[in-house]
Amino acid sequence: MEMSGRRIDNSRDRRAAPPGREHSGRTGRRRDLTMMAVMIVLALIMTAAAALAMFNAVWQPNVEDPGVTVSDPGVPSDAPSPSQGFEEMEPKVSGDRKSRNIYTFLVVGKDVAYNNTDTMMIGTYDVTNQRATVMSLPRDTLVNVKSSSVYTRLNAVWDLYGQGERGMAALTREVAELVGFIPDFRVFVDWKLVGEMVDAIGGVWYDVPRRMKYDDPDQDLHIDQEPGYRLISGDDAMQIVRWRKNNEGVDAEGPSGSDIVRLDIQHSFLKAVLKQTLQIQNVPRIRELAELFNSRVESNLELSGLLWFAQKAVFGGLDVDSVEFITMPYYYFDVYVCPNRAKLLEVINEKLNPFVNEVTIDQLDLISGNEDGSLSSSTGTLADPRAGLPQR
Repeated sequence: MEMSGRRIDNSRDRRAAPPGREHSGRTGRRRDLTMMAVMIVLALIMTAAAALAMFNAVWQPNVEDPGVTVSDPGVPSDAPSPSQGFEEMEPKVSGDRKSRNIYTFLVVGKDVAYNNTDTMMIGTYDVTNQRATVMSLPRDTLVNVKSSSVYTRLNAVWDLYGQGERGMAALTREVAELVGFIPDFRVFVDWKLVGEMVDAIGGVWYDVPRRMKYDDPDQDLHIDQEPGYRLISGDDAMQIVRWRKNNEGVDAEGPSGSDIVRLDIQHSFLKAVLKQTLQIQNVPRIRELAELFNSRVESNLELSGLLWFAQKAVFGGLDVDSVEFITMPYYYFDVYVCPNRAKLLEVINEKLNPFVNEVTIDQLDLISGNEDGSLSSSTGTLADPRAGLPQR
């Protein structure tokens, strides 16, 4: 196996595929879809919570599960109780939290083509100060786990440990190795929610910024969108968030083929979705939205708890501009991803760590790639000794 061990800037477009797994960008498109599904779900929960509050409905989260508790005695009794949930996990950093109400979430979306979790995001919501940060974890991040392969990616952990609750517990542990704390809540999302949710709210008014025309018969993907302001259906939404480039010979203003262009379009579409899902005309659709949520989302936080967070967000002033989206600092190790240790530690403590005590490098298990193709861990120990041997 040819391993260069080179470090590549995050902004570089990765076109190579792992050995034995050829693709043409389709995994990236599935990641984008799941991220959109997660954000649309959150927006719809906010809508339901606001409507219920208007009608004086009282939603009490489930606080009977002992699990992890917030140490600040000022936390209100109706706040959701974070739970370790699937199995006991030894906490890394812990203690007093930075504010009266601050919680962490692991959001996961499954790849429909393979038994992998291609979308993984760790988020922190500071309810007290109405700030949130969501960090995407690249699917190809190398982790210190022994498997049949010398190199084990983060997105393979869930399937490697048998999927279901056991797989989610294993994935949660590995995420904790990357960020230094155990997320309070886990949310497993089916990406099909994108089109279903947009249809459920009656469509979204959006100014399509450019001509989009692309066909890929191999994956039954056909995108055909005209520019202009109009009502976007669920099918339209799926096409817009999947678009990256046009067929040859299709004239369209502006650049194409760039992930940055695609992300800009997705962000503008997402803002339109968030604004419109919070409008009062969506109140009659609450039952349908709740049914969709229950059919497409698995979580250790009950719907009542999600509604508690939504009420705090809606009436506390959280908006799109108060939520920061970032990607885990990393560098490429051939077709794999390794965390940038110094930058990641800075991001964790400044934006994600809910505790007063800072996360330190000795609380993390971060894999690095070496020039000879071997791997090393920040702990000094590799789960698979083969990974420490030269691979070229």
